[in-house]
Amino acid sequence: MLEQDKNTTDIINKMAANEEILNRLYSGYAAAFPEETEFWNSLAAEENIHSSYLKSLAAKAGSVPLFIDERRFKIEAVQTFTRYLSSELNRLEQRIVNFVEALSITCDIEQSLIESKYFEVFKASSAEQEQVLAILREETEAHRNKAKTKLEKYRKTT
Repeated sequence: MLEQDKNTTDIINKMAANEEILNRLYSGYAAAFPEETEFWNSLAAEENIHSSYLKSLAAKAGSVPLFIDERRFKIEAVQTFTRYLSSELNRLEQRIVNFVEALSITCDIEQSLIESKYFEVFKASSAEQEQVLAILREETEAHRNKAKTKLEKYRKTT
């Protein structure tokens, strides 16, 4: 059942907050691994853009409905993801993550978003919404591919 209700904006904002945590995590990796600063900063910047996209969808949800497939969507999954990202930030701050782990974590995060079809819980009611959701899906796949390629390259050289 598709539903647009007062919680839709809150849900989208929670998803945007997760993108902001990803921005902080990837920015933290950039600081921790200066030899790959450009790589991490590019991912971080894109996560910031993803957050902006989601906030824009939330801001317009009142006038241009965005529906959530309640059969597929569980708010608990978003909250679990938030806790996981926060725990990875904590591990980074404690400096217990090495470069290979950071790449593996990045691959896992982006892969889990793809496998769970994170951005496919929405049903757009406008072409603009559909375009934004498509960009989010495509860029998540690109992030996974970049991290996977970087990880494979690193493993071949060590």
